[in-house]
Amino acid sequence: MTKTSGYGRALAGEASDMWGASSARGLHGHVLESLGRRITLGALPPNHQVVPEELAEQFGVSRTVVRDALRMLEGKGLIAARPRTGTRVRPRSDWDALDSDVIRWRAAGPDSASQFEELLDVRGAIEPLAARKASVVDDPDTQAMEAALDDMAAAVRKQDWDDFTEADVAFHRSLLHASGSLVIDRFAEPIEAAIRVRHSLHLVPDVLTTEVLDSHRAILDAIVARDGARAELASRRIVDVAGAETIDSLVARSNDDARSTP
Repeated sequence: MTKTSGYGRALAGEASDMWGASSARGLHGHVLESLGRRITLGALPPNHQVVPEELAEQFGVSRTVVRDALRMLEGKGLIAARPRTGTRVRPRSDWDALDSDVIRWRAAGPDSASQFEELLDVRGAIEPLAARKASVVDDPDTQAMEAALDDMAAAVRKQDWDDFTEADVAFHRSLLHASGSLVIDRFAEPIEAAIRVRHSLHLVPDVLTTEVLDSHRAILDAIVARDGARAELASRRIVDVAGAETIDSLVARSNDDARSTP
């Protein structure tokens, strides 16, 4: 079994049921969440054999519930069922790294920092491109972005991170949609997951400021002005700032954990 740091265990507790994922899915969701976290934390290492009958007894559920959960895990690349060898855990390289559940589970694991760097790379490649494309498509749909900015402003006034998270997700989803690209729009789910995990794990500043509003407003203003270069740059700045804040928070927490470990 892979040893998990105190920091990793703390994050596991915080991320154990982000967004009510387990409760919203019923019994098979509970099994799914538990096994998904065990695999991504390393408690169930690659090639570990998963026995459905044992799981049914362990969780006190039917084999049908276990099969439903295992089928979902297989679709996410975490396990594979093969004739004669049974169901076994797959290596991390086989996981669907853009699946929102896998993103949540990895955020609680020992490779959380590397995952955030990977996701920041994706955001850095996709969002600035979306902003540039949105500024040149005919009649881009910017109403949702405008509404999200209004909600952001209200959240900043109240200093409400939960409301701000919802508005932030809405803004970035609508930005990708405004690009007019079906391919770019497909990245909305993993980017949303990255934003939600970052906020849920408190890898954000303690205080919401109007600067965050100004940085998002700059993207929309550039799109409306049909200035692709300015829109791309404004989007890049948001990703860079978010990246720096996230990595700094992760490093600080790791240092605190190291100091508290005997």
